[in-house]
Amino acid sequence: MLPESKIKDIIIAKITQDEDLGDQVGGSGHLGYISYIIDSIHKPERVQIDDDDDGWKITYTYTLVVETEFTYYPDNPPREYKYKKTIIIDDNGKIISESPKEITNSPFSPPVL
Repeated sequence: MLPESKIKDIIIAKITQDEDLGDQVGGSGHLGYISYIIDSIHKPERVQIDDDDDGWKITYTYTLVVETEFTYYPDNPPREYKYKKTIIIDDNGKIISESPKEITNSPFSPPVL
């Protein structure tokens, strides 16, 4: 099994690839910034990929944090969107398959603090 630090690096790279992070400008011209927090990384599970190969199933949850020029505490905190995703990697850390990300909170629910 890969070390925890390598698994975390793979997840960071995957989130960075999947999400549009950093400075943003909306259609109205207002500035924003999108960042992320890894909430949890579940213990890897050994799974069979095909007849000859095994891999590691890793499920993780993360939060996208959307700050705008109007973000201020406590009245207008950043919006938070929580997601869950599962990837399967081989023994070298290459992603073999992945699930679509699942929303674990509604964008219309109040932010989790």
